[in-house]
Amino acid sequence: MTVLETILISSFYLFIALLISIQGYTGLRTLLFGIALPEEAVQDTAVRGIRRNYVLLTGGFAIVIGAACFTVTRDQTTVWSLRWWGAAILLLMIVSVFAVRISRMSAQRLKTARGWQVALQTKRAANLMVGRTQRSVLGYWWYLAHVAVMMVGIFFAVTRWNEIPQSFAIHMGPNDSPDYFINKSVWTVFMMNIVQALMIALFAGYNRMISHARTSLDPQDREASLRKQLKLKKIHSITAWGISLLGIANLGLLQAVILYGWKLNLLLRFNISFVVVFIITLIGVLLYLRFRGLDQHRDVPSQEERHWKWLGSIYANPEDPALFVLDRYGFGWTINMANPRGKIIAAASITVLMTAVLIPIFSFR
Repeated sequence: MTVLETILISSFYLFIALLISIQGYTGLRTLLFGIALPEEAVQDTAVRGIRRNYVLLTGGFAIVIGAACFTVTRDQTTVWSLRWWGAAILLLMIVSVFAVRISRMSAQRLKTARGWQVALQTKRAANLMVGRTQRSVLGYWWYLAHVAVMMVGIFFAVTRWNEIPQSFAIHMGPNDSPDYFINKSVWTVFMMNIVQALMIALFAGYNRMISHARTSLDPQDREASLRKQLKLKKIHSITAWGISLLGIANLGLLQAVILYGWKLNLLLRFNISFVVVFIITLIGVLLYLRFRGLDQHRDVPSQEERHWKWLGSIYANPEDPALFVLDRYGFGWTINMANPRGKIIAAASITVLMTAVLIPIFSFR
């Protein structure tokens, strides 16, 4: 595996490890791994200790697993290196599940020991004009930029069809010489365009989800809470649009590298830049939302803990008519899995994502 490939794969691993390690600091401050706490408990030493211990536990495992994987893959081929790093990410996710469970149990024991009680707010307000008089997300026409990038790739593939070799390399060895080829066909030539179309549909659907997410206002300050939610939606919408456009461009560049013999190093450098931009953008957005308090809005109808399943990460409330609600323990919005349409949307989203991932894997075997 080349140096650039090593940098790219290890950077992606570090990004996943970072997302896992900061889980305890995302979402509402009054939630400790899904356990609701009163406002006065947020700065409690024991509460901060539980969050810190989670970071130390998952971060420590991430360092150990990453170092072991780096040592093993130094002299491995790219295919085997990808398998090892994939296994490392899977192992880290498993460790994080146990770490969340341990932290959640500690939070519940602490809440019981301190006798903390959280009064459930039942009064709510809603603005029925949101979406009619105020645009909270980017319009769908913004995604024409993604379609344009995809169409450029299709146009050049069609017009330069005869110039595409009958077999083309999909991987370069350590000495920058091709070491794996596939035969030319309509499927292999336009495969990346199919993946692009799936990803465009996925992100456009996410944009639609944001726009249709419930706007539950704070009865004590309706106008301020409305402004915050509209701003929160717009930030998420713009961030998703920008990151997805870079991803679509990356797939187009991959198609050009495969079909026209462009240097693989160009793709790897773009990928490294993409990962860096993605990490910086996500961290920047998280910090901005935290400092501005935009991630602290409460969606009143979805506050009861009994409606949050599987370590407090999945919302299932058959009494709630809303399809999309704010994720009380995480980043963004989530689906009401007790709603039949919610189950269909979740299944469709997973299917589209897995199809986009598996198409290149099975095509390049």
